[in-house]
Amino acid sequence: MKKFLLILAFAGVCSIAANAQTKVPDTHRTCNFPKYNRTEIILPKVNGFNCYKADLHVHTIYSDGDITPRQRVREAWYDGLDIIAITDHLEARRYEQYMLNAHAPYNQDGKAYKYRPAGSARMPKDGVDPGITCDLNATFEEAKECVEKENLPILLIKGVEISRNPVKEGHFNALFVTDIMSLYNIDTKETFRNVHKQGGIVIHNHPAYRRNTTDKNEWHEEVYKEGLIDGVEVVNGWTFYPKIVRRCIEEKLIMAGGSDTHRPTSDQYKNLDFFRTMTIILAKENTEKAIKEALLKRRTLVYSGGQLMGEEKLLKAFVNAAVDCQLTSTEGGKKHNSHIYTLTNNSSITLRLRRAGTIYELEPFKVLTTSYTPNKNTGEVGRPKFTVENMWHVDYKHPVVELKID
Repeated sequence: MKKFLLILAFAGVCSIAANAQTKVPDTHRTCNFPKYNRTEIILPKVNGFNCYKADLHVHTIYSDGDITPRQRVREAWYDGLDIIAITDHLEARRYEQYMLNAHAPYNQDGKAYKYRPAGSARMPKDGVDPGITCDLNATFEEAKECVEKENLPILLIKGVEISRNPVKEGHFNALFVTDIMSLYNIDTKETFRNVHKQGGIVIHNHPAYRRNTTDKNEWHEEVYKEGLIDGVEVVNGWTFYPKIVRRCIEEKLIMAGGSDTHRPTSDQYKNLDFFRTMTIILAKENTEKAIKEALLKRRTLVYSGGQLMGEEKLLKAFVNAAVDCQLTSTEGGKKHNSHIYTLTNNSSITLRLRRAGTIYELEPFKVLTTSYTPNKNTGEVGRPKFTVENMWHVDYKHPVVELKID
């Protein structure tokens, strides 16, 4: 009897094991799919205009960047931007040779085509300008397809970077163009003229690149005088060019800023406590017409590394739009009463406020309380006034802002 029961028990164990094996799934998810959250950057309405976040200078694998146009668009959206301009190089495209090497088996002889650069930046040894030998409009079309297919509410501006000798001439972004291929001319000035014929604008990029100065040389004087340059990068990546602020104000040029990113922005900004470099454009709506109009009217601020650059009046307007200032109480009686003000930052940008040698960090969506005592001679109580340490205007100065009391 015991032997029979032992056999039954053994059979039961085998049955359970066999049954367990039949329930082994073909697939098993180790975790839930990650949800990619957009970084929401809240900015105030300034002088009746919305503040749109734009990166007007990025690169993809079609020149010397590390990622595709599709991923650049997605990346911009997740980074909190509203506008992006992919500005791959018109003449210099070092990744092109890598692609030609990879595609060599498609050729009859199995050998890779040789990349021949156009323009004065890297003229071939034989001195013959080969022109542009690939379709740079395809970059924009690929990005546009991503925007439409994935229904991303982001404005894509068609652009390209004109990359000539960095010491003599420099690099320039052409924005709002219609046909990149027809822009090129070995004469850089003629290329600029072609941009304007298409209704585009020209931005002088990183003006100190390989020159160690932002001052104009003789060639720059000529192109600026002819009106071929519409704006200048006040910031490129994390580099601020303080002298350019005065140039833009005096010569009525657009102040622009771009990340000039070649790598994924997650490599550069992920572990930092600030957003990617951008141009803040003040416009009524996020359409190509409205954004272009805002740029030509020079309604821009530039953000980089938690700091803002621009014209003094726009910086002051931004602070007063972002900060809700209220008189919350008075103390000390009629003759000696102190005024207690509550400041609320309704933007995503920290404001570093200095008053009488003390710096206050007014963080996003946080509240700061400050008091003002009467003047001993006049008995008047001052209004809240601060120097904004993380803002810069002409001649490397910080704006002094008197807050409007709500």
